[in-house]
Amino acid sequence: MSRHAKFITGIVLVAVGLAVWRFMSEPAGVPLGTPLSAETPESGSIVRGQASMVSRLQRSTDHEPLTDGLNERTLVGTKWERDGFGLEFGADGRLLIGGRERAQWRVEGSRVRLYRDRTGEEHWLDIVGNKLMWKGQEIGRVP
Repeated sequence: MSRHAKFITGIVLVAVGLAVWRFMSEPAGVPLGTPLSAETPESGSIVRGQASMVSRLQRSTDHEPLTDGLNERTLVGTKWERDGFGLEFGADGRLLIGGRERAQWRVEGSRVRLYRDRTGEEHWLDIVGNKLMWKGQEIGRVP
């Protein structure tokens, strides 16, 4: 990775860290020590927001998506095609091409890694909602 890319990555990580810290810190207008269940006119929406955030965090620890986008569970059994080249995401991380197992796959964050351990070959697909993208081009889902 180039120095420029490392620098940009570092800045992005610091910005994300600061945003998380700011979001998770004590909300303005709610005195320290106020129980989360205390609902005042000033803090009611904040408390409900915190409860919603806790619920979302609990779901994420259960490996469920926070959005309706694609994930490791919803990709299994789906078929995709672009320019006559078709992929099928099989169970247990098996990638089928032309009906035959050719490689493995797994979801890593908002991307899908397609790889062959034997050869070291790998490719990445981006998950954008319910779409898969390869090199900025959408891959069509086959019904």
